[in-house]
Amino acid sequence: MSQLVAPGQKLIEEQLPDGRRVYRSAIRLPSDLPDIFTRLVKWAAEQPDKVLLSEPREGARGAISYSEALSRARAMRRLLAGRYGLRKGDSVATLAPAGVDALVLKLACLSGGFVHAALPPFPFRDGVESEATRPFLETAKPKLIVAPSGHPAIEGMNAVSLGDLARFSMDRAAPETDEPAAPDDRAAIFFTSGSTGSPKGVPITRGMISSNQGAIAAMWPFVAETPPVLVDWLPWHHVFGGLDNIFKVIWNGGTMHVDAAPSPSTIEATARLMAEVAPTMHIAVPLGLKLLLDRLEKDDTAARALTRKLRAIFFAGAGIDAELWRRLVTFRDSHGDFQILSGYGATEAASTITLSPAPLERPGELGHPLPGHRVALVDIDGRSELRVTGPNVAPCYLIEGRTVPLPMDEHGFYRTGDAAVLRQRPDGVAVFGFDGRLAEDFKLSSGVKVRTGPLRAGLLAQCAPLADDIVISGENRDRLVALIFVSVAGKARVDEIGARIAGWNAANPSGSTVIARFDVATGPADRAKGELSDKGQIVQSRYLRNHAELFEALQAGGGQAPEGA
Repeated sequence: MSQLVAPGQKLIEEQLPDGRRVYRSAIRLPSDLPDIFTRLVKWAAEQPDKVLLSEPREGARGAISYSEALSRARAMRRLLAGRYGLRKGDSVATLAPAGVDALVLKLACLSGGFVHAALPPFPFRDGVESEATRPFLETAKPKLIVAPSGHPAIEGMNAVSLGDLARFSMDRAAPETDEPAAPDDRAAIFFTSGSTGSPKGVPITRGMISSNQGAIAAMWPFVAETPPVLVDWLPWHHVFGGLDNIFKVIWNGGTMHVDAAPSPSTIEATARLMAEVAPTMHIAVPLGLKLLLDRLEKDDTAARALTRKLRAIFFAGAGIDAELWRRLVTFRDSHGDFQILSGYGATEAASTITLSPAPLERPGELGHPLPGHRVALVDIDGRSELRVTGPNVAPCYLIEGRTVPLPMDEHGFYRTGDAAVLRQRPDGVAVFGFDGRLAEDFKLSSGVKVRTGPLRAGLLAQCAPLADDIVISGENRDRLVALIFVSVAGKARVDEIGARIAGWNAANPSGSTVIARFDVATGPADRAKGELSDKGQIVQSRYLRNHAELFEALQAGGGQAPEGA
């Protein structure tokens, strides 16, 4: 069996002239990395009939092979150039979810040198231009908008139906050549909100894709030696699913089976699909892992079928709580020969910054920098910000028609805004560990991001004048809970707070804003313990650490539920 991780993994420490310590992997990034489309051409020649991607269809699954994907992509590229006048560097904005036709469009853009801009579905749900959609369109500057069949954008925004595009292109002969490409050419635009909430486009170059996938294969040789078979539901308007996962499959000649998002109503079908196709690697967020374990822990037959070829379970994009870790380790020890791996990344780094150098021994590990990259830990108000430099880092932001520099420090390291620590594993391997988000944003176990600052401000406005401050908790959990610091005016009206929060929940019903349970603080924050800043504001991260048991009790059902919940 091929090695899971490359031998000789070690963290190399270097010192810059100003004394700053930076770290890199002992594994080297291969030189002269090919373009991602060159990898597609290679596999189409070597394994033409192998399934590249399958998707759910009515009553069955549809699929496309490597040779079909190459031929159809080239034919669609000819249609985009001939009928719609696209030229190299032009942008194609798409609302299409993951699937066969969406893959063909993505590959057609690579063939023609067009920039594939993945639009988030929610702002475009009504299919009309609005204040919500304007920043995305001004950033992407699309020459063409493509939407799935039946989407209101086809009528409201003159978008082209992806289904029609796929059918029309099938009537065209596929050219044998592709537009010449260079590593600095833009291949895609993905959007990230960051801490400000304003959408920022991140241009992804072809070189970033190659360095990302080449580095992953160098660090984890099993993905090249055992071509990945994935059952994947992650959305394609995020880099995790729409850049890293699909290109990991193409780079290594594997297969992706597109699945529905995890939920109690879909997990049975997911388990059947996984048992049928025998994934070699499972990439997930904690919510999906919980549902999968719920299904498999009491069904040994299904568990054995699913894990018979499984090499690794990988999670990123959201942390994993202690109870889920315990369940996952127990499942691993009881079924199969797979290991648990993790990593860390950002849209601004083509999705990946660090990966596990060895199977995980505890949750919270970020691992080592990708080969070819360097990481620095820089003190920021008592915590260490993780910063990175290397070929994966994007050249800039694109914001409403402007090119804006990424937040770089004086040494050219991208400032992630996340905190990390360097620690020793029990086996003596030094790794980076996650230490929270400096901006205090976090993600629920579903991977949904919670913007703590705006949420706190909104709740304070809703509860005014009854509350002086609010601490919000829920990182890596299924729901949000809150601790209310009552104002002088609110002390005689504490019983109104539940109704206020219920009103907030009714007006803001998404998972990233609803407060499931709350309690009232029995005393003020302690400045001596670092719970209050010099400005008199509660330091949310410090308070949460100091009072972890209080918030655990809220998650377990303590405190109060908002009225009507």
